[in-house]
Amino acid sequence: MAVGPITKALSSSSITDIDPILQTVSDAYLLVDSQGVIRRSNPVAVLLLGEDTLQGQWLGSFFTSALDWQNLATGSQCSLQLKKNSDHTARLKVVAEASEGARHCLLTMENAEQRFREQLLRQSSLMHLTLCSIADAVISVDRAGMVKTLNPMARELLQLNGGDGIGSPIEQLFVIADPNNQRLISSPVKDVLEQGKTALPAIEALLYAVGRKPTLINVQVVPCRDSLNQVDGCLLVFRDTSQAGRENHRLNWQARHDALTALPNRQSFETEISQAVSAAKARQATFGLLYIDIYQFKVINDSCGHGGGDELLRQLSELMSSKLRNQDLLARLGSDEFAVLLRNCTLAGAQRVADILLSAVQAFQFQWNLRDIKVGISIGVLVIDHDAESEGQILATANAACCAAKELGRNRIHLYNKDREVEQRRNEINWVVQINDALTENRLCLYEQTIAALSVDASAQGVEHSEILLRMKDPDGLLIGPAEFIPAAERFGLMDDVDRWVINAVIEHMCRRKDNALEEKIYSVNLSGVSLGDPSLADFVIERIERTGIDASLLHFEITETAAIRHLDSAVEFMQRLKVLGSCFYLDDFGSGLSSFGYLKDLPVDYLKIDGSFVRTMLDDSNSLAMVSTINHLAHSMGLKTVAEYVESDELKEKLADVGVDFIQGFGVARPKPLTDR
Repeated sequence: MAVGPITKALSSSSITDIDPILQTVSDAYLLVDSQGVIRRSNPVAVLLLGEDTLQGQWLGSFFTSALDWQNLATGSQCSLQLKKNSDHTARLKVVAEASEGARHCLLTMENAEQRFREQLLRQSSLMHLTLCSIADAVISVDRAGMVKTLNPMARELLQLNGGDGIGSPIEQLFVIADPNNQRLISSPVKDVLEQGKTALPAIEALLYAVGRKPTLINVQVVPCRDSLNQVDGCLLVFRDTSQAGRENHRLNWQARHDALTALPNRQSFETEISQAVSAAKARQATFGLLYIDIYQFKVINDSCGHGGGDELLRQLSELMSSKLRNQDLLARLGSDEFAVLLRNCTLAGAQRVADILLSAVQAFQFQWNLRDIKVGISIGVLVIDHDAESEGQILATANAACCAAKELGRNRIHLYNKDREVEQRRNEINWVVQINDALTENRLCLYEQTIAALSVDASAQGVEHSEILLRMKDPDGLLIGPAEFIPAAERFGLMDDVDRWVINAVIEHMCRRKDNALEEKIYSVNLSGVSLGDPSLADFVIERIERTGIDASLLHFEITETAAIRHLDSAVEFMQRLKVLGSCFYLDDFGSGLSSFGYLKDLPVDYLKIDGSFVRTMLDDSNSLAMVSTINHLAHSMGLKTVAEYVESDELKEKLADVGVDFIQGFGVARPKPLTDR
């Protein structure tokens, strides 16, 4: 759990309200009075400090280093040596003030070994970037004369792609000759490896490599030694002696590679895809294509900062490269998107590689600022054969397969099956026609489902709540549920039109109720992620409200946390503009995503709708009950109301009342019914 929501909750509520949260966080929590005496703790603090009972003990007694408690203000922190484990230090941070001069504190372990690993990692990354950016070609060779690594300029100079050359004998990649008489020069690598010579002076030579004209270079070989000072490899450094040539190599490389990871960029990858499509159409070869997306990379980038996000991309690119064959090509296509071209590969082979990459990423643990972060990916898989389309269409299809994998959740793979996908696309296109016809012919219709007050405070508001639900009538008047047509509307860009139709219809309904002097009623309208990302939506809603004169406080909106996170800036702006007029907001399916708590502080919502998967199982599953209770306590500590969905029994109502949930919704409360003007 992120510290932000804990801090906010500690600052605005009693400790008993959020005790379920403190029992589950990974940091040690302490409530310390003005004299430095511990008054309350959680289980992690007991384990960290090594005492069964912490209450009543002076905090400084657990450290060998001096603790200046009186001068530690809110927000300050210090490192302290643990008395029970002198090999470890802990960081004490004062996060919030409590009553009577007491302070809420968090205590975390400082791991020197992990910090050292991170320092080495940053140094390694710096060296990697340096090798990628210099205008010299650098090749490392092991003691057997086999190539271990080539920097990008070496690949450019030797005309090598992807992993070509790695693991090959160095003499297979090039030969050098005397520029005066074109006679071959014996390999300086052998002189270093076999005879143990020290660094050889740079010599001028002609470089001969497959696929390019002879190039005049300076070449130098430097031995690498092990801990016993024995030669166990060497480095070759080539330099194009022509300044124009060196600059040309550098510019060519920069134009075709990603500066952060040193992988080929989209432009370079599209060229390779084009060549693969031509070869496949000529029935010369088949290729596998993987499209890879880092699951919720924005969340990781926001929580770790851009430095952490960049380091994750570098580590993932190195991890995935290590799992591929030398002939395969890994590229970075966008901020969090990668692609792999698998040469001479069937669909089954591509699936195997996707499984290998997925397993490697699942086993991978990203470490940043003393935090361990699990990373997820989504992979779309297809084969490029003689029926392949253009390179642009191939990448679009692979991206669509990746999106299908992402919709299934983290760490999923979706195989593109042409027959199945064509049929699915045909069905979706049919739905697009039906949706457009329904919008034109006014065959969309609205239903409502009651959101009933459960707590005393909620009942005191006295205004009935309903969620607006969408249905569509076919030409024969039969109802079609949203699960049938909404996916097609989202994929083919119709959700903005659908959302605006719903908003307009609800406002007109509210206007008619007002004209007929009917009792006030609150309606909540669901918004899609597409609409949240549309900066003109707020103007549209505000114009309708002002034109009709309805009470904006009776018009509420529901957004899912996934959509809110994906369009965070525009979502916050939309919410702030409508809240000025009096509208309220629900965060739907709260608790379903790992980012829930971290983003809650950024979203100006009024209600949390607890994810139905927890509510439905809370009578039989203690973990679900604890989750519902914890979310409810957290919401109340932040001044928010809660709504439990999927309530289908009286027993569940009673349990939710005991927990203190404010509102309930489900078939056990009321079934959806048509929205009428009565």
